[in-house]
Amino acid sequence: MLQSVVKRLAKRDYEGVVRRLHSAGRTPAIRNTLGVCLLRLGRKEEALSVFRQFVLSSNGVLERSEVSSACKRNFATALLVNGLVGGALDALNQSGEPDHPRAMELRTCLRDWERSLSWWRWLDWKINRIVAKDSHVPLTFEPGELEFDVSMSDDARAFNESHALPVGR
Repeated sequence: MLQSVVKRLAKRDYEGVVRRLHSAGRTPAIRNTLGVCLLRLGRKEEALSVFRQFVLSSNGVLERSEVSSACKRNFATALLVNGLVGGALDALNQSGEPDHPRAMELRTCLRDWERSLSWWRWLDWKINRIVAKDSHVPLTFEPGELEFDVSMSDDARAFNESHALPVGR
């Protein structure tokens, strides 16, 4: 199954990976890969649900210590794309590795979003952590981190270049 998933990821066949992984097991590695593919497909609510199930402890408040920092950053990303900016910032701060390139990218997106707010919205965010329902924090990268390298196929690389998508893991 792993070979099939890696091949599909290399072709950017995220839908195919989702179909394979939905019933593949509950290990953090499988759930993380599933969540990343859901994020990349734009199925943000499903992705958030997947990450919540294995990143948060059974009380649903704290992040599990045994879950990797990459999974925690993916959880923060899922919160962010779902408009839960305060939760995303909390999750990012708990994820560890504050100098990791993806953590820094997420923080840059948050800073850019803050700069785009009107003075009143910015003040409400800083003092009360209140965000307008229609708030959207644009990402400057493809969402989600896989915990393993995937060499893209030539077709996927050509698609990336023709659509100006960032190349990444």
